[in-house]
Amino acid sequence: LNVAGAGEMGGEAPDWEAEFWSYIGKGDGLHCPLYDHCEARLAGSLCGDECRETVNQLLYSEEFNTSSPPLPKCSTPSRLCRLIERLAQKYLSAGDIHTPPVPTGLVALADPRHTIEVRTIPLKVYHGAIWHLDGRWVIQTNENDPPAVRRLTIFHEAFHILAHSKTRPVFRKRGGEEGAFNELLADCFALCVLIPAQWVENKWAELEDVDRMAEMFDVPGQAMRFRLMSMGLIP
Repeated sequence: LNVAGAGEMGGEAPDWEAEFWSYIGKGDGLHCPLYDHCEARLAGSLCGDECRETVNQLLYSEEFNTSSPPLPKCSTPSRLCRLIERLAQKYLSAGDIHTPPVPTGLVALADPRHTIEVRTIPLKVYHGAIWHLDGRWVIQTNENDPPAVRRLTIFHEAFHILAHSKTRPVFRKRGGEEGAFNELLADCFALCVLIPAQWVENKWAELEDVDRMAEMFDVPGQAMRFRLMSMGLIP
């Protein structure tokens, strides 16, 4: 991990990143701020606002749920999807990460000015949470989850940390629905960091096996399956 690259995560944001955080800051967190005029959604492409619960089930279920409604393909990525992919790539580039699996130490770049500590504890309901305590961040992951799921959780929470340093986001609080769409964005960011699209295309051409791909990227099988489905590489 190139910690020296941490400086690239700070400073003045490029126009595309400022645009992304402006959407997050102005939105209510419950729905996509671009929903009404999203050309991708209107063209029939994957819309996270309309299938966020299905996405969550696919990512965190232990087995593939055949009763879940089929997801439309992400043939025309939405503006937010393109921006979050770009944000993840910036994050990977700052850490000088170019091959899977992505090290969890990359989470340190989410806020180079403050220590980020990861604690694994027993949680009854949630996969993870973040706290800001005494000038440092604490990410909690659930010890009852498999290690690959905890990796997904770490980078989900990293998006929360990034967002809190860039804008005033609305995230879901315990027991509430507020911020549900922004939670989906955190899941998407985790996917884009751990399973970058270009890497997937290159490795899928070589392996063409979901389980081997999941092992190579060290991610839950369902997360890899969702990524492949959303990219149109598997039905």
